[in-house]
Amino acid sequence: MKTRIKISLLPASIILISLLVACAEKEDYSHIIFKNYLTYEINRATNFLESATEGDAEGEYKAGSRQAYQSVIDGARLVDEKATADQEEIDLAYQNLLDADAHFFDQMVPYRSVFQELIAYAGVVLANTEEGEQEGNVKPGNKSLLEGAVGDANALVSLNDLTQRMLDEGTVELNNAIYFFNGEIIGRATTALVNPAFELPGYETNDFGAVDGWSTFGKVEEWAPLASVVAMETAPEGDYVARFGSYTQGVYQQVEEIIHPNADYTLEFELSLLSNDPDWQGKKYPAILRTRMIVFEQEVGNFSFITVLSESFDTLGIKPGDFAPFSHSVTIDAVSPSIGKKVAVDFVQRHTWDTENPIWAQSFVALDHIRLYRKLQ
Repeated sequence: MKTRIKISLLPASIILISLLVACAEKEDYSHIIFKNYLTYEINRATNFLESATEGDAEGEYKAGSRQAYQSVIDGARLVDEKATADQEEIDLAYQNLLDADAHFFDQMVPYRSVFQELIAYAGVVLANTEEGEQEGNVKPGNKSLLEGAVGDANALVSLNDLTQRMLDEGTVELNNAIYFFNGEIIGRATTALVNPAFELPGYETNDFGAVDGWSTFGKVEEWAPLASVVAMETAPEGDYVARFGSYTQGVYQQVEEIIHPNADYTLEFELSLLSNDPDWQGKKYPAILRTRMIVFEQEVGNFSFITVLSESFDTLGIKPGDFAPFSHSVTIDAVSPSIGKKVAVDFVQRHTWDTENPIWAQSFVALDHIRLYRKLQ
């Protein structure tokens, strides 16, 4: 005889339901008011407004805009400090703050000059690039596309009701057009170095204020000779070269080239060691040329605040000789902080960079035929 055992599931079901109800009651937060995000936004807006200035200069804000923003902040603070404020009031005050912040941003005098620099760069790229099938040419049809983007940018920057928000969107569009154009260039593109062979001003001078594109840099002794532009029959390009040496300042140029992401930059030039005198003990030392690609982080020419993208030290030997080619390269990745800034190049000649053990010997070099190439990866 088989015995059947019947197990009732009812008690277990009741227990399960009770647990679910208990959990639901435990997770009911409807009675709690959340306002930390409102407090944070009030503090952020207050600190930001303290640094904002009204005026007509770029980056300043239109008259009366600070008070309008302050009124919304004050209203939000009343809600934040109100003990009986419900969640709906807090959320509304928070949204009002966000809307006021967006409106205040649109009251800023836009940075037209920055956008105009980008337009100018696009013009340099167009003027410096020919359509064709050779290396350095852009594929046919691309110049008209970039010219159209430049036309749109000029129309945008001339608007009377222009806002920074509109400029930011326009900057993205123009940058995309420039990057696309440069991506259609075959092989390496030649950047727009000014006076790359020192042919201007067309006469010999040690006044670099008269030498198009180039300036001098660095501290030297009062008795030191000056860097100069001189005529030279063996110049690789044209009739003139830059002449500088171990006691003179170096030379530099900020190039009209905005640094691109995912790009290789190559600096090429030709150099000759003109002379290399011994020191007071009759000993001769190898002359060394330092070349760099840099970014000025503040005003152009302020070498106290630069980012060095690449640096090369080339030993020229002891004996003077003919012109020889030199080059060095740098790769800019997709997230470099230098993207969008202008690149500069500098050249200086010494026997050593050990300031505690200087070498007192005079030498001179001749620099000519400088090129800076860009190749997108």
